Amino acid sequence: MIGVLLAWLLLFSPRLLPGITIKSLAWVAISAFLFWLLAFRRWSLWLAVVVLALAGVLDIFHVYFFGKLTDEYLLATALRTTPAEVADFFSMLPLRPLLLSALWLVWCVLSGRWLARVAPGVLRGHRFLRWTWSAPVLAWLALVLANAWGSDALRWQIHDKTYKIYPTHLAWAAWKYHLMGTAVMDPPLLPVAAAAPAQADTVVVVLGESASAQRWSLLGYQGDDTNAPLRGLDGLGVSTVLARGLNTAGALPFVLTGQASADSVRHRAPSFLDLAHQAGYKVFVLSNSRNAPVADFFDQVLSRSTAVYRKLGDGGPHDGILTPAYEQALADPAPRKLIVLHTFGSHEIVQDRYPPELARFADPYDNSILYTSTLLKQWTGMLDASGARRSVLLYTSDHGLIMPPCSSDYRHGRSLASLVPFLAWANAGARALLPALLPPGGHSNALVAEGVIRAVGYGAVLQQPGWPGSANPTFEGHSWQALRGLDACTLR
Repeated sequence: MIGVLLAWLLLFSPRLLPGITIKSLAWVAISAFLFWLLAFRRWSLWLAVVVLALAGVLDIFHVYFFGKLTDEYLLATALRTTPAEVADFFSMLPLRPLLLSALWLVWCVLSGRWLARVAPGVLRGHRFLRWTWSAPVLAWLALVLANAWGSDALRWQIHDKTYKIYPTHLAWAAWKYHLMGTAVMDPPLLPVAAAAPAQADTVVVVLGESASAQRWSLLGYQGDDTNAPLRGLDGLGVSTVLARGLNTAGALPFVLTGQASADSVRHRAPSFLDLAHQAGYKVFVLSNSRNAPVADFFDQVLSRSTAVYRKLGDGGPHDGILTPAYEQALADPAPRKLIVLHTFGSHEIVQDRYPPELARFADPYDNSILYTSTLLKQWTGMLDASGARRSVLLYTSDHGLIMPPCSSDYRHGRSLASLVPFLAWANAGARALLPALLPPGGHSNALVAEGVIRAVGYGAVLQQPGWPGSANPTFEGHSWQALRGLDACTLR
């Protein structure tokens, strides 16, 4: 009997992957209890084992890369992943989570076979245990009734707690992703008041990918001069900002709306593109990101207020493929323009992200940053020569990559790679705007959204009580100052 209980309990042990604490141990026990009724029949027991086995594999990899259990951002990433990205991912799978997943699956098969043979008969034949299935049934019934007729505060508590039950976090992740995908179709809530006079006629935003501030020589990197093309550029300022997510799905919403995806959906928050359109700007989006199988949250937000939306290159050959379309956008006769260049940046596999002639350094990641710097210099020069009286260019990356010595390669993951570069350039006519674009102190890369909102004349939006703001960002409860005191490889 003890063996049955222990084997059942261990099937829920992936709940401990992010860290073993008193609370996480308690949630393992609670989870095993709430699904205890499934152990009484062979078919339901095998169903539980299969679900827990698959959940365990997902969580092994997700915790390895991101330090937490699977969430809605993994689903968002998976559903927008192309075959080429799948091939890239499998070509560089790390050995440790592979071995752990294999061991976990072997354990699930062995324990499942033993439990299916022993547990139903033992439980149904025991005078006391034969009725224990009713306890979790009553618990679930109480939760359903409380959720249906309880107060909003109680309902929120139930949602918060059931998310911690293993493996219901997968169901909650799917539901949250569904809400993101459906609610984004609702029109954003735009300001009623007209925009103030614009502070820039042409605004260019370059959305980078996987670039870490750790490898920007303008931000203190002592290795290769990765930003050599940008040195001495008049009107240029750079700083280090915090990415608010460890992958594109989690981080990019902050860059677009200044808020997390869930908050953006809940508040019907306008993106900086929506506000620019509202202010009378012609909006262009030129993208070299991979062509996702389905239009998702990011495609919807990037395209809903856009006059010209073009997907170019499907992640290649390189980001320079955007340059001809960018030149056409700059030449457009619209008096005020917002041009967004969505690059593939330094996305792994990094040695594929730059042309051979720019392989000047031994480190491929440094070469990818050098290529980005080369393009930023070229695109800034084109903007300066476009004839716009007041022009601004902003750049940041959605997130960085974990890198040696924290890993053997370059990949998504937890590390100080969550610190990313922020660049602002203004021509002579818009130079007075530069201090507002580069405020002092710690900020997140939502600073891009705030910079555009100021430039197009909607700075008053940033003063509203509900605006989260980019200043003094936190990461899992750690302040901007405390973040640098954490372990650089694990952020713990």
